[in-house]
Amino acid sequence: MISIAVSARRVFTLPADLPTSKAHFRDFRQTLEYLPDLCLIKTYARGRYRILYSAAEGGVYRVDLYSDIQTRFDEAEDTLHVTPLKGIPPVAAKATLGSLTGQGDYSSRLILRSAGAQTNARYEVRITATLPKPVGLNLIPNPAVRLFIERVMRRRIQEIADGFIQRSIKGLRPQQRNPL
Repeated sequence: MISIAVSARRVFTLPADLPTSKAHFRDFRQTLEYLPDLCLIKTYARGRYRILYSAAEGGVYRVDLYSDIQTRFDEAEDTLHVTPLKGIPPVAAKATLGSLTGQGDYSSRLILRSAGAQTNARYEVRITATLPKPVGLNLIPNPAVRLFIERVMRRRIQEIADGFIQRSIKGLRPQQRNPL
């Protein structure tokens, strides 16, 4: 088994005041629209979901991680928390020549702070997992395999964080009126 952990942290400014930004991110299902690399697989209850994160290297090798999560918007701290949901049977781990499938832990935090007519935001995301060693890499030492898988996932999580920021800014940008 190979244990991996990747994370990303970004700071950015949203083009809306704090009340508007809070209302926008309070609902995680809406927030998922800004995270197209995460797919909602199942809703257990309000604020409790199974999501799928996928990454591919050169379109050849695919890593699919399922995560059970719970979400909570802390009104006092203006923070959206996404944490692992425990007690759900995990997806069976599977390794083939072209893919890895398994259960991972996904967590993120979006912290919002007032900046007048805008909102300062800090976004942190982390994915951890223990996966079977890929079938075609049995002769390669585990540390090298772990580095390969983490490299793929690290690049993808950076792309996810950057895309989340771009989509969030666009989603909160005041609509431009067309001149007549």
